[in-house]
Amino acid sequence: RPLAGRSILIVEDEMLLALELQVLLEGEACAIIGPVATVDHALDVLSTHRPDAATLDLNLSGEHSAAVAGALAALSIPFIVTTGYRGIPTEPEFGAAPLVKKPLDMADLLEKLAGFFE
Repeated sequence: RPLAGRSILIVEDEMLLALELQVLLEGEACAIIGPVATVDHALDVLSTHRPDAATLDLNLSGEHSAAVAGALAALSIPFIVTTGYRGIPTEPEFGAAPLVKKPLDMADLLEKLAGFFE
């Protein structure tokens, strides 16, 4: 279980999906930070917590999450982008972050997260 003991920040504004991610990751023995639903809250959390990885929704209550991606990248925290949009984010803050489309394929998400720790 490559994710066991890892702390994962969940940045997601859809509360049902955030809770689903939390239950999924807790089932993999992860420590959960969040979920957080806004850009400002995510940036506040990152000022005091250093997760091993994160899941990051592209759009948080109508606000683009590039600032959060930039903060994660600056801290060298790997993250997965989740989105219901068609395109891949082109902003440099997102770098080569893996993308998982909504509705989320949870097995794919777990595989991509685990890949950060191989």
